[in-house]
Amino acid sequence: MRIVVLSQSRTGNTRRAAEMVGGSAEAAGHEVTVHPVTEPDLNALAEADLVIIGTWCDGAIFFGHRPGDARKIKALPKLHGVPVAAYVTYAYHAGKAVNRFASLLERQGMDVVAIESLRRDLLPAGVDAFVDRAIEAVGQRSAA
Repeated sequence: MRIVVLSQSRTGNTRRAAEMVGGSAEAAGHEVTVHPVTEPDLNALAEADLVIIGTWCDGAIFFGHRPGDARKIKALPKLHGVPVAAYVTYAYHAGKAVNRFASLLERQGMDVVAIESLRRDLLPAGVDAFVDRAIEAVGQRSAA
């Protein structure tokens, strides 16, 4: 399976998570490329069987959580028909940021098959399980 991992990172935590996500998928035997959201490899996206997109959790506990820098995510090429998995990295509490991120991607026409919130100080905890769920969802779609 060809997997493209894209990340939007402000402080480097989401980029570090993207490298771990890519490493997990590669260790499972998949062909993986990792790029920033602002510099996607268009050829790799065109050939991808799965795209995994990550951003950080923005906002304060009392003011709501949201995916970080949504306008850069909105600038991505349209990925109609390609399964997408979404994750957010967070420091203390992610709230509903990953659900909001998935909704943002779906409004962009993407088919979100898996989501995850990854606590940045506990990485790589949760990465392998997230990657496995995303890959399994793609396999289930192919079998149907």
